[in-house]
Amino acid sequence: MRFDGISSESPLFATGADFVCTHDLEGHILSANAAACEALGMTMAELRKVSIRDLLPPDAGCAFDDYMKILLRDGAAAGMMNVETTCGRRIWEYRNTIERNEDAAPVVRGVARDVTEREAEFQDVRRSEDYFRPIIENASDIIAIIGRDGQFRYGSPSVERVLGYSRKALAAIAGIDLIHPDDAATASAFLKLQIATPAAVQTVELRARHQDGTWRSFEVVATNLVEKGHTSAVVINARDITERKLLEAQLEQANRLGGLGRLAATVAHEFNNVLMGMQPFAELMQREDVTPQIISKGAWHIANSIQRGRRIVLDILRFSQPHVPVTDAVDLGEWWESFSAEAEAVLGNMIAVQSSIPKRGLYVVADRSQLGQVIANLVANARDAMPCGGVLTVSANPLQPNARFAFGVIPHPERFVQITVRDTGCGIPPEVKDRIFEPLFTTRQSGGTGLGLAVAHQVLTQHGGYIFVESEEGRGSAFHIFLPKASSPQKGNDSDTASPRMPAAKKLLIIDDETAISDGIAALLEQDGITVEAITTGLEAAQAIKAFRPDVVLLDFGLPDLDGSEVYALIRKVDANLGVIFATGHGDRRILHDRLHDPRTRFLQKPFEVADLLAMMVDLEEVTQ
Repeated sequence: MRFDGISSESPLFATGADFVCTHDLEGHILSANAAACEALGMTMAELRKVSIRDLLPPDAGCAFDDYMKILLRDGAAAGMMNVETTCGRRIWEYRNTIERNEDAAPVVRGVARDVTEREAEFQDVRRSEDYFRPIIENASDIIAIIGRDGQFRYGSPSVERVLGYSRKALAAIAGIDLIHPDDAATASAFLKLQIATPAAVQTVELRARHQDGTWRSFEVVATNLVEKGHTSAVVINARDITERKLLEAQLEQANRLGGLGRLAATVAHEFNNVLMGMQPFAELMQREDVTPQIISKGAWHIANSIQRGRRIVLDILRFSQPHVPVTDAVDLGEWWESFSAEAEAVLGNMIAVQSSIPKRGLYVVADRSQLGQVIANLVANARDAMPCGGVLTVSANPLQPNARFAFGVIPHPERFVQITVRDTGCGIPPEVKDRIFEPLFTTRQSGGTGLGLAVAHQVLTQHGGYIFVESEEGRGSAFHIFLPKASSPQKGNDSDTASPRMPAAKKLLIIDDETAISDGIAALLEQDGITVEAITTGLEAAQAIKAFRPDVVLLDFGLPDLDGSEVYALIRKVDANLGVIFATGHGDRRILHDRLHDPRTRFLQKPFEVADLLAMMVDLEEVTQ
């Protein structure tokens, strides 16, 4: 007997892994190989006593009759069959044919294979597809599959809802062609990185073109399935965040305006106090019966108020337009000797000042001016914390390699010097302490810009340093500053302590539309033998220089008719070597562009002291003579 070229007596029939059997047209089993017997859990003798019908489950119905009809009609049949075995119901995939022989009755010969597990997996996949298909098709997010070539292989129906493209149209578009030109490089790098990183999940924000030509913002999450089975692509989930971005921008704008409003209110409050500190003394000094003592006291208060206003402006400018510090090796002992008088003036008579700083030899890398601003802010805070008087202690010491602190971690402490400003005031509540370095945060009942400590933190960070606070309510506060230690002073370190000298120049031209500024400077300089001429517009500059022949020009950058650059150009046409000092209240030196690189120019930030002006005039003489 043979089956598809294989004899029932062949070793392949006996030992093959597939199930091989024969049956007659009534379904009686005539033969079966060992694999079929084992799968059914029956011997060949037992199988010869049963029919194919007996192996089918009770709910099979007319399955055998239908199977036989196909066999008799076509001579062959193939398909799936549920079979009852001693181990339970199994699914066989079969392929059977009829062999007709004139000398014998027709015989059905077949081969089958158990595909129960495969079918179970297939059904799981099908159920999964049935479950996820409506989710994908109704999702608001775009789900897409992009191949290695960047072409879309699949786009969910939401593509049309969100971007206006049909799935057919999308298939003809390269993914990169939808991306905003400014985001194209980011998108390309993102896809390359995604393909190069198996199983990676990454996120990026990109803008894509809607069919109507507008741009939509998307948050894109990509999963690399290039090496995963038949998918072999990157799966994209893109969420339209255009409205969210607009709301975020509106919120940011509202916060900016709110912050600007708070800043304007606090600055107005502070400056009103500054002005009020000068107002009564200005009135007193104009009276005919004013005494020299009142004039002296009034002048002191006015000067002190000016310094207070200057600190407020510097806080605002340094926070909004931080400058890179111009660092030097600063001797803390020498620096404190010159600064302590200012600290005592801020604190008043009710607060004692103590210091523990080596007189010489302890150097830090710092910008002298910015260091002074940081300490001045801490001193002002200490004053406000001790309204009934107290003690302010300022100390400084180098750190050891094993230095440890409860309030924070300092990496490589041996590279830093610690400066501590400690007061005996009211202390800081825990809920406030966590916020004291936030911009515009203040607890003062009488105002305050809320920028002092924020600026201190910003300045120290720019220096590569740190600031921490320790405080307990009712027991005072300590601010710990850490600045990089300087191993030795750099050249020019003693310039700040050199005795001032008067300029040889005897003529100064002031170009400023504020006559009060010109009149005040002129009144002071003329006492030192310097002749001052003042004009209020830039257009007068050339004629004034020709007529007056000044040694130095003090030029306000923000004139009403011409800006400083235009006036500077006019000056240079008349005198290419004339020293020019720019003065402005703007605070952003970037507006001067490359003018400050000219050795014949200098810069003064308003308000300035006349001593600073004289020092710059001396400095200019060295390069213009």
